[in-house]
Amino acid sequence: MKNLTKVFAIAIAMFGFATSSFAQTATTTGSVGAINEINLFEPVTGLTLDADGVAVTLATITVSNNYESAFELTLAFTNSGVFKRYEAGSDTKLEAGNGALIPMTDLTLVANGVGFGDGITAPALITLDEGAFTYDAVSQTTATVSQAMDIKCSWLADEDDLQGLYSETITATLTSTDGDYVE
Repeated sequence: MKNLTKVFAIAIAMFGFATSSFAQTATTTGSVGAINEINLFEPVTGLTLDADGVAVTLATITVSNNYESAFELTLAFTNSGVFKRYEAGSDTKLEAGNGALIPMTDLTLVANGVGFGDGITAPALITLDEGAFTYDAVSQTTATVSQAMDIKCSWLADEDDLQGLYSETITATLTSTDGDYVE
């Protein structure tokens, strides 16, 4: 009986070692689509240029971007930051003359609301280089979602300014690691 007990003990031990287990790994993946867009770019019209302007909003731009390397926003001013007068009765801008030009001063890009991704420092003073300014958001750890920014400027009214319509055109380009969005 002792031998039979030993045989059962050995058989149980052998079957215990003989069992095997199978492990498999399944990895589930998904992705988040790329976002790099200007949601809104709206100019202010009807400015009163015959009085001094102080930190007046020229346009509001709203951007969304979910790239880790964030984005660059370039603002190109057609007249290099100068309101130019249209010739009376036409769509031709005058190119010279003290009474036909109103220079912008103190250009700024000011965050309006909350929406910047974590890690981004809000923009501030705009310095035009050959009529353009680039705000480099550098990097972010969360996405920028519908972040509004106001383009503001000041100007000095001059009694020598001629009556009429003055304008400046701003083109915005939003660049990420995967292309441009222009409006």
